[in-house]
Order: sequence, then C-alpha cells, then structure tokens
Amino acid sequence: MKKIIIILIISVLFLTGCTDQELAKEKDTYIKYIQSLKNINKSSKEIPFEIEVKYDKLTNDEVRYQVIIDDVKEDIKNIEAIVIHNKQTTDVFPSIGIFDEKQDLLKDKKPSGVILVGYIDYQGDIKDFNCKIKLFVKYKTNDKKTHKVYYVTKK
Repeated sequence: MKKIIIILIISVLFLTGCTDQELAKEKDTYIKYIQSLKNINKSSKEIPFEIEVKYDKLTNDEVRYQVIIDDVKEDIKNIEAIVIHNKQTTDVFPSIGIFDEKQDLLKDKKPSGVILVGYIDYQGDIKDFNCKIKLFVKYKTNDKKTHKVYYVTKK
C-alpha cells in the first residue's frame, strides 16, 4: 500500500509538469511544515472548521487514519494542510495544497470537506491503538489574510 502511495505522488508530480526548481520548493515547504508540527503540542484556540480523526483496521498489520476538515464557519481558500503522527513509518505524510492544487472550502457549498488519508503499520487490536495526530492548516479568508492553525489529538 505504501509503495502505491509513493508511486501516486511521483506520478502526480510528473503529470503536473513540475520543474526541478518547483519540486525543490514544494519539497522544502513539505519538510518545513513537518518540522514545525513536531514542535507543536496543543491545538490552536480558534479553528473556523470542524476536524474529525477516524481510525480503521484494514488488515492484520495496517491501520488507516483519516483526518476530515469540514463544516467551515467562513469561506477558507488556498488551503495547504499536512498531517503527521508519532508512529514509526516509511510512508509519506498526507498533505494537500503542497504538491497539488490548493483547495477552497466555502460555507454551505459542496464539496464541503477535505479528507487526508494515511496508513500506519500496526498488528494489535484497534481498541488498543494509540496515536498522536498533528494537523497543520494554512489558508486565506475573504479579507485576503493568511491564517495558520494547528490541531493536536491523541487516541
């Protein structure tokens, strides 16, 4: 599964026609966001949307996690987001708006949400699964201001 995700990301990069310089910039942004998230330990106080984290046991050795951003309280545009976790992984962390197009979520409009999906190796029972998820979201509002919010959870 992990190999498929990596192949998909590489394919998207080739299909979008990124130059080496653009790809290097996107990679630097991705790494910068991961590094900043590692130092965050609590959620932002005001988040203008709902965030839900779901875990599903897919096989005997893999858990799928989904971070859902929806129910915006105001229009948010040019969304960049990335999710990290505290588990050992050789997989990439799911993101949106860094290597692909930025998304907009408009109040009372469809699509109404963004879902970031990732996979974690885990052999135990899903009831015993503990994972700390951290989400970073950067976006603009109608006043053209750039906002950044963090969300931290633990299961």
